[in-house]
Amino acid sequence: MLAVLSHTLSASTPSVSESEPGFFALVSRIVQAVHAERMRRRDEQIGVFIEARGGRITDDLERKIGSFFC
Repeated sequence: MLAVLSHTLSASTPSVSESEPGFFALVSRIVQAVHAERMRRRDEQIGVFIEARGGRITDDLERKIGSFFC
């Protein structure tokens, strides 16, 4: 049964070679750039958060970072 379903699903969807590979590469690069920017911003915010609380990472500070930023 599963073989029949996978065969019918793959037959009905267009393959990657039929569509424009440049479009998917562009979308992938945009998504990766947005994700990287969000990670940079979060790292900056965490750095400011740590500095505002004395600059030492303690267990309590790690818990606060986890609750505020994750």
